[in-house]
Amino acid sequence: MGESVRSADRPGGARAVRALLTDPVLPVAVLGLAVIAAVLHAPVLTWAITGGLAGYSLSGSV
Repeated sequence: MGESVRSADRPGGARAVRALLTDPVLPVAVLGLAVIAAVLHAPVLTWAITGGLAGYSLSGSV
């Protein structure tokens, strides 16, 4: 038949790249670290969000 092998059929080809890009391990790890950072800074984040909402409502934008 010849050497008309698609790049997706070759080891290390497009299929391997697609598998690496769609693997959920990296986003889950990043979100896990973000959750830990948010928990450590929860009081500050709570007041920052509350202050932002209060400022938004007091500015007449609501």
